[in-house]
Amino acid sequence: MKKLVSVIAPMYNEEKMVHVYCEETIKVLSQLSDRYDFELVLVNDGSKDNTYPIMLSEQAEHSDIVTTVCLSRNFGLEGAVNAGLRKAAGDAVVVMDADLQDPPSLIPEMIAKWEQGADVVVGSRVSRRSDSFFKKSTAGLYYGIMNSYSGRLKLEKNAANFRLLSRKAVDQILAMPEVNQVFRVSVPFVGMKTEVIEYDRDKRYAGKTKYGLRSMISYALDSITGISVEPLRKISVFLPVTLLMFIGSIVGIFLAPPEWTAACVVIMTACLLTGFILVSLAVMAEYIAQIMIEAKGRPTSVIYEYEPCRNVKERQ
Repeated sequence: MKKLVSVIAPMYNEEKMVHVYCEETIKVLSQLSDRYDFELVLVNDGSKDNTYPIMLSEQAEHSDIVTTVCLSRNFGLEGAVNAGLRKAAGDAVVVMDADLQDPPSLIPEMIAKWEQGADVVVGSRVSRRSDSFFKKSTAGLYYGIMNSYSGRLKLEKNAANFRLLSRKAVDQILAMPEVNQVFRVSVPFVGMKTEVIEYDRDKRYAGKTKYGLRSMISYALDSITGISVEPLRKISVFLPVTLLMFIGSIVGIFLAPPEWTAACVVIMTACLLTGFILVSLAVMAEYIAQIMIEAKGRPTSVIYEYEPCRNVKERQ
């Protein structure tokens, strides 16, 4: 029996992309159909447009290869990826965006690396021509912070969710008990033999990104708190500074020149101290929020409907 390769594509309000994505990806996969069976896992992340009906029509047309997963509501990118990983039946699993900025043409090269012994094959973007200056700047800041806090973990620069995982790597990630899991942090945590493939990131084929500034900030906070406790430890650096400022404010009250009033010294010092305290509380609050999420133990996503393709049904 041929090896099965699953390709996961989370989608949220992507009615303009479903057909084009399937067409382009199936065209690439068909070139390897003599050696592999494929499963194209389309995950509907609670879309409010016609994304899911179009998914079903693609499945009707390509029943041998297209698997559909429909979540009960919008759980976000991580929830959709996790749902895809739970349902993907492949010996190897590729995770990618459905906007064609992750080129399907790279999948054969990823499979070749996997056949050569790699458990993880990472797609790393060497250029981001289609991204705005703001997006490039924030991405650089994100990777800089993540690498400074990653410790023993090796994070590939400019690598998002476009990755191939062996079944061993997938099973290990699914066995992790984390609720608020971040895929691009979980994969390097698992380790295993990793290869990197570089590519130029193209512009989105159609539609607009569903990942706004608020989503990016939330994702960055989840990533940073998920990878390390270093931000909590950094708070201790503020303690000596805070103590010195407190002592300085007391001394300043008595030694301040006549043109300076004691009140000004106290107010300036109080403002700085308040700033330090608020920053420290914000960091601690973020970690407490993560503890609350993990303690509840709620599922990352809820699958409402699932229909496997024929290639998977024949193996069950």
